[in-house]
Amino acid sequence: MATEPERLEVSDGTDTVVLTSARNGWLVELRVEGDDDVRRQRLLEAATQTVMLGEGGRLELWIEDATPACDRVPLAAGFTHFRDLWRLERPLPAPDTDLSTRAFSSADADAFLEVNNRAFHWHPDQSDLTHEELAQKCAEPWFDPDGFRLFELEGRLAGFCWTKVHADETPPAGEIYAIAVDPDFHGRGLGRELLLDGLAWLAGQGLRHGMLYVESDNRHANRLYDELGFRRSRIDRAFQRIVR
Repeated sequence: MATEPERLEVSDGTDTVVLTSARNGWLVELRVEGDDDVRRQRLLEAATQTVMLGEGGRLELWIEDATPACDRVPLAAGFTHFRDLWRLERPLPAPDTDLSTRAFSSADADAFLEVNNRAFHWHPDQSDLTHEELAQKCAEPWFDPDGFRLFELEGRLAGFCWTKVHADETPPAGEIYAIAVDPDFHGRGLGRELLLDGLAWLAGQGLRHGMLYVESDNRHANRLYDELGFRRSRIDRAFQRIVR
């Protein structure tokens, strides 16, 4: 059975900060009425104090659609900027590919986890994925095994392209949720073909808008995405603070 994350709430009766346990510490969510930087900073300081009074740890705050002005409050509260995620978008359909893939099944879990963890050993979110975490993702309402495309080569899993449909967006969007090639098969152009295969699957669902998230400093991936017509639409920025 999946373990429910721990949640802590600190409120002054008007504003609230929610702390949710995650694999790398505590995720911080600010719930502030109106646009008041002083109140946001006060909540971040309260969150820090709450973690400090416990066992200490790491706090992580995300700001969606960030601008340079968004940095001021977390920096003033003792947080440091450590990560930018770019949202990239392009119209569908994309160019065709001849790659032949198949849908994921539960029997593929071991092979998928091996490839994923080899390919994403460096990634703060996707590395060291466990069977329990995979099961949690597969239990999400959006999960569709047919949109989780696997490519086999030389009798083993060589790569995958996992897609996600955002039916609630306007217009509905198809996301390349996770894509990777086993390091043993790097240098063969499989990443490009897997990406095109995933986009083709999304277009086959009637979607006309494709998107993905990528680390801002992943130059190799960003070069490929640029070549295939993706353009940046927003930046999501992460800040962290470690307290003891």
